[in-house]
Amino acid sequence: MTASAWIFRVAAALLLPAAALFAQDRQAAATLVLYNTGDPDSKPLAEYYAGKRGIPAAQVVGLDCPNTEEISRADFNRTIANPLRKKMVGEGWWKVRNVSNGRQIVTDTTIRFVALIRGMPLKISSDPSIGNATHVKGVPIAIASRNDASVDGEIAALGLEDFTPAGLMPNPYFGRFTPILDETVTPGLLLPARLDAPTASMVRAMVDDSIMAEKTGLWGWAYIDGRNITDGGYAEGDGWMRNLVEMLRQRGVPVIFDDYPQTISADFPVTEAALYYGWYAGDLNGPFATEGFAFKPGAVAVHLHSYSASTLRSTSLNWCGPLIARGAAATLGNVYEPYLSLTANLDVFQDRLMTGLTLAESGHMAIRGLSWMAVTIGDPLYKPYKAWGDFPDRRQPLNPYRLFRGITANARSNILNAILPIHEAARETGDSMFLEALGAAQADAGQPGAAVKTFESAMSFANTPAVQKRLEMEIEAAKRRMPLEERYPIRVVEAAPEPAEPETGGVQPVPGEFETESKDSPLVKPATVVPAMPEEIPNLPYPDL
Repeated sequence: MTASAWIFRVAAALLLPAAALFAQDRQAAATLVLYNTGDPDSKPLAEYYAGKRGIPAAQVVGLDCPNTEEISRADFNRTIANPLRKKMVGEGWWKVRNVSNGRQIVTDTTIRFVALIRGMPLKISSDPSIGNATHVKGVPIAIASRNDASVDGEIAALGLEDFTPAGLMPNPYFGRFTPILDETVTPGLLLPARLDAPTASMVRAMVDDSIMAEKTGLWGWAYIDGRNITDGGYAEGDGWMRNLVEMLRQRGVPVIFDDYPQTISADFPVTEAALYYGWYAGDLNGPFATEGFAFKPGAVAVHLHSYSASTLRSTSLNWCGPLIARGAAATLGNVYEPYLSLTANLDVFQDRLMTGLTLAESGHMAIRGLSWMAVTIGDPLYKPYKAWGDFPDRRQPLNPYRLFRGITANARSNILNAILPIHEAARETGDSMFLEALGAAQADAGQPGAAVKTFESAMSFANTPAVQKRLEMEIEAAKRRMPLEERYPIRVVEAAPEPAEPETGGVQPVPGEFETESKDSPLVKPATVVPAMPEEIPNLPYPDL
């Protein structure tokens, strides 16, 4: 390497952290932290978070709200919407212009992110006095007549030009790629995310784990739980799951994909879980409900269900609270019935996270509507994949997940092209993850025979009972996908040779003395009997979205 090239690389390495720090400072300066003055834990949590993220103290704001998760529309307007709007204008965070009918529209803003701290109300109950929403034409009356919503969804839309209280509004940020600080089209748009959990200590853990994961990287397994639905109204949700599997594998994340109608069974070992996406059960279940289960610090875990965030104060009811209680740092949910197409598009959400955008940006890019039911739970500034672009620290032990990602990239983003490097990595590291991930990809690609052999090879590197058990279950599942003739090969029995004529000197043999074995003789093994295919387990009666 030439001296000039060496100097350039050193300078680039020094500039990268500075650029990242500048971006982080910009985001901190654009963040508002809201807490409830009526909750004794809320202000200390707000100050803890602001201190960790370097958010100015003047942007930590207390509101005198009811100390309940559900509030009325009148209470929302009186204790949150009106004082927040007044604060935004009074502090100069919003620049506004007067328009007709005494209304004001936001023309410029310095605040984009909003951290709602535990203690802030979660959802707004339905108000029968409010008429049907007119923001979106052509929507079914069942949607247009709804005015219950998440507090978060209403705050997001509070500064938009066409905002009126209650009723579904189009989200101008849906499907976008632009970081919110570079977004100039909708200056009134706010991106709330909620630091909320069953206990205050869990909120602190969310903050700490998010910051640590940004430094070390979110590495581990992804578990995707589909339902094998390919047509009908539910197909959209299952399409998100299949898209997630393809996307994650292309980007070098080891994936285990369960496409059976039921949720992942309780006896299926889930280890090293950095990502989880699944559907569709009302309350936490399966391996996640087993005693001692924990996600990797910084994990993103989402279960698609109509009422996944109906409450965040329980460690067992619904999904969002229990997932956070088991160590997840970020999740998405719905406080009331959202209808499938108006829930977060999970593949969009994960894609934006992996491009380096924040949790709040990714969560809002994934939802079609505001003033609706969605909540994004976690540190709004959290970037799970911030460290993925950093140079690895050679002083640290080899990270097998980073190595797996590099092998995938070198194989043109297709792990099926990397069979030899995967086997070599398994031998060099002694880690079964490489072969298990390859076997899972082979099984999903319609290569169950190859998957069985790969899983069996992985068994020799499995160093925990949990991984050994999971591999055994994956081998059996792959075998069930194999053609019958491969699963149960028929053994061909050659006919016994004709006996030689005995030298009897003309004396006839005793009848039966030299006869070949009959078909009933135990010396001849009959061909293997192919068992009947087991009946498919019936689908469960899932609640309707």
